Amino acid sequence: MRKSLVILLLGLFTHAAQALDDVVSVKLEAQSNSGQNGTATLMPEGDTTRVVIEIPNMPAGVAQPAHIHLGRCDKLDKAPKWRLEDVVGGRSVTVVPVPLDVILKDRTAINVHKSAAEAQIYVSCGNIIGTM
Repeated sequence: MRKSLVILLLGLFTHAAQALDDVVSVKLEAQSNSGQNGTATLMPEGDTTRVVIEIPNMPAGVAQPAHIHLGRCDKLDKAPKWRLEDVVGGRSVTVVPVPLDVILKDRTAINVHKSAAEAQIYVSCGNIIGTM
């Protein structure tokens, strides 16, 4: 009985470790002198991907649109590939309706805009680079 429990726990730990290996972290770097550095974490959830953005240095009371774009921060496709929830109070959580490997198969980046009214001004961006 004890040996079976150890094997079961070891199996659960291995599965959890593999799941952590699939998580992709993206460093978001400030743009347009915004000072808005942060991180985005992409976590696979079956046929979807949870994207969590955290930017601690955000202006109070402002909703900042965020997207995943094709391309890299230095040359983004202007049309968003996937819309993310606005970053409010330094945080955004979105479930994107595609698996993580679909996001990783192309060169993609996450960018955050100053506001809906000033969407042409990017305040933060990070290239998504996966290991899958």
